[in-house]
Amino acid sequence: MNDKELRAHKATHDKSNSWWMNDGRGIPLSRVCDECIHEVKKGYSPEVLGESGRYEDVVEDTIEPEDGSLLEDWDYDCP
Repeated sequence: MNDKELRAHKATHDKSNSWWMNDGRGIPLSRVCDECIHEVKKGYSPEVLGESGRYEDVVEDTIEPEDGSLLEDWDYDCP
């Protein structure tokens, strides 16, 4: 399945015929079904999916704390 076919296929997904595929930390990545899950997984490293290795080895972004402690780092004057 090429990218165009996969996008067209995923456009047919809804809550009755698909589910969210999550990364190794439980963050939703993409809606998938039995027909396309293997194709979608090809776009992610096994570490991100939690299938091997360490998530931190391939993902550099950190998740902001829910207490908002990083909000002071934002520049609110930017357009």
